[in-house]
Amino acid sequence: MKKRPLCAICVLFLAIQSIRVLFFSVGETESSALEKLLSGEVQIEFTGTVYKIEEKQKVTAFYLKDNAVSAAGQIINESKILIYVSQNDTGQSAAVKTGNRLAVSGEAQVFDSARNPGNFDQKTYYRRQGIHVLVWAESISILSHDTDLVRQFLSDFRSAWNELFITRLGEYYGGTMSAILLGEKSGLDAEMKVMYQKCGISHLLAISGLHMTFIGMGIYHILRRTGFSFLSAGIAGGTILILYSLMIGAGVSSLRALIMFLVRIGAEITGRDYDLLTSLFLSAAILCAWQPLYLTDAGFQLSYGAILGIALLGPVFGDMFGCGQIAGIQKKLAQKKSSRMMRIKGKGMSVLLWILNGLSTSFAVNVLLLGPLLWFYFEIPPYSVFLNLIVIPVMPAAMGAGLAGSALTLVSDTVGDIVLQVCRAVLWGYDQVCEYACILPCSRLVAGKPGLLWIIVYYLILAGIFLSYQYFKGRKEQEEEKDEAISGRMPDFNAGSNGGRWKKLCRVPGCVMLLFAAGMTIGCRNCHQAGNEMQVTVLDVGQGDGIHVRASSLNCLIDGGSSDVSSVGVYRLEPYFLSQGIDTLDYVFVTHGDEDHVSGIQEMLENQLFGIRITSLVLPPQEYHDEKLTGLARTASRNGTRILVMQPGDEITSDGNGEKLVLACIGPGGDLGVEPGNETSLVLDLSYGDFDMLFTGDVEGEGEQNLIDSGVLKEYDVLKAAHHGSKNSGTEEFLGLTKPSYAVISAGVDNRYGHPHAETIRRLQEAGCRVCSTQDNGAITIRTDGKTMKIYGFTKKG
Repeated sequence: MKKRPLCAICVLFLAIQSIRVLFFSVGETESSALEKLLSGEVQIEFTGTVYKIEEKQKVTAFYLKDNAVSAAGQIINESKILIYVSQNDTGQSAAVKTGNRLAVSGEAQVFDSARNPGNFDQKTYYRRQGIHVLVWAESISILSHDTDLVRQFLSDFRSAWNELFITRLGEYYGGTMSAILLGEKSGLDAEMKVMYQKCGISHLLAISGLHMTFIGMGIYHILRRTGFSFLSAGIAGGTILILYSLMIGAGVSSLRALIMFLVRIGAEITGRDYDLLTSLFLSAAILCAWQPLYLTDAGFQLSYGAILGIALLGPVFGDMFGCGQIAGIQKKLAQKKSSRMMRIKGKGMSVLLWILNGLSTSFAVNVLLLGPLLWFYFEIPPYSVFLNLIVIPVMPAAMGAGLAGSALTLVSDTVGDIVLQVCRAVLWGYDQVCEYACILPCSRLVAGKPGLLWIIVYYLILAGIFLSYQYFKGRKEQEEEKDEAISGRMPDFNAGSNGGRWKKLCRVPGCVMLLFAAGMTIGCRNCHQAGNEMQVTVLDVGQGDGIHVRASSLNCLIDGGSSDVSSVGVYRLEPYFLSQGIDTLDYVFVTHGDEDHVSGIQEMLENQLFGIRITSLVLPPQEYHDEKLTGLARTASRNGTRILVMQPGDEITSDGNGEKLVLACIGPGGDLGVEPGNETSLVLDLSYGDFDMLFTGDVEGEGEQNLIDSGVLKEYDVLKAAHHGSKNSGTEEFLGLTKPSYAVISAGVDNRYGHPHAETIRRLQEAGCRVCSTQDNGAITIRTDGKTMKIYGFTKKG
């Protein structure tokens, strides 16, 4: 075993940092002084220095440092602030350069934490960057025109390069090349981005070690071949790579590649051997000493895990596929006198070895990264192992053509355009491969988010299997050394007989690892099953409704929309379902056609290929359909979802491992004489053993009175309060009939309607009802076995 003292020191340091971050909250710094002051949105004025500018889809983002803030009669020093300026604003913000000192006024707010399981934690993401506050700028003025010349030049260069790609390749392919080479995501096609992600090749769209190595080592080797010394070539390559990292806005993976490149060049310059693992752990230690929270970052774990998987597990799967034996055969064929048949066999062995080495690497990376993939993304694209064999080898061609073609346009537009068409051809091929992969059976395996204990156990067992491989490999090498020694003394001795058994055993750990990884994935999915319980989760969708009902053999969604959260289906609903191991909803109920009940469902229906599959869309009676519901039905039909209409008295039942679930429609009745809207909301009665819950949509006023008059109401354990707790919902008479023990209110934080209304809260409390709100608790989950009930919030237990 090779001794690596520096590597061991770095591993120990990372272990200590991990313990500090996980158990002692190191890096989870306290709220900044300004963040503590803010409650909701607050008007502030401040001055700060611009250190980075980013163009996003709808806003321009300015990152400011060394800020002096005037708020609530105080002057506060805030290290970093992010400001958004609408791209419709053509004022002085267009003239802002990196290094300028700005005076800004606008509404300040803190970043959102995750409000539902599986949702993105914006606060933690920006906290890793030392940013605690976002300001929507209303006015900007430049106090100082001092400019960071290097950063500004790189920013202008990046913008010009991005424009060149868009002009020469069009928005679709040009936006993709900008993402690949410049890290510019604003022009990336949304559908293509999702397709790459679901197929497991989205790493191509991120600036990673592949890009940095291609550029850095490419420049270094070119300079060496043209006569430059190790030192001068290394300095030139390192300088260009540092400038490139500054231009693209250095992320974790690019910083890792940069540090490892500098270590590698340093080793060559000083005449030392370069050790991959030492370089890897040294770069990780440097980054985590700077920011311990990187240890919890998806990019950090995936970037380092990929290299670690190649270094540690690559040989394991190489032995499983017999790469060593095939390489030996190839070598013997090369040593023999060449004949046409021998050359054909040699080429065939070369191709086979290349394929098996690629599979070994791909399996190694996927097995080692299974934990973070499930933790952050909740699903596995099984065919990515084979797709990456196709897409990664041709990636340098696209990158090289992008670099060369861009440079050649300075000399000849025609020649540059011809070279850039290689990029278009490669990207077109990627699209075709992904489209075919998506229609294959089992193209996605949704497993859900595993518990931390699952992750720990997985890697402990994986380490045990790896150590067994190391033992088998050591014994094999010992036996081979003995065989060589004996064969040297006895020429007729049949060498290799003693090491054969250990050679076969070396193939076993790779097979065991694959089976164990598959078992981990299946087990993770199964652990999310409801079992003998029923679960109702009132999701926090902002100002709107979204309620998930789950039993052992049934998954339903009641409404799914928001009036204040954009793309609520993409960013709140779908991540939640994926984190719970759900890829299909049996029924999606729409109570009525208001935007805050249907917007997310509309998004989900339009994304049936890559998103959550919806089997049946359930609507209120036909006579209460408005234009929105009619359009929703057309979208469902176009995307292969069955459309059902539910009338009072209709039921959906499910018999599973526990009690029988009955979801019955009790409203709206026919001939109410009212227009489609709140009063005609679909009203559902849920029963599971002794547990009862009432879902009321936005019923209020006349609609609520119709329910009372119908005589179908009974006593309920839980009431989903109607219309987000509006003033006209939940009358004394209604609550007197239903007698709920708990009321759950879905309403947006600081919504403009003032929901829930104080008078409604008072009526609920006077009726002896405990009130739970998504405003205070995030997603609210109710679990019951049909006899007992437990209710708790995602952000606050209750």
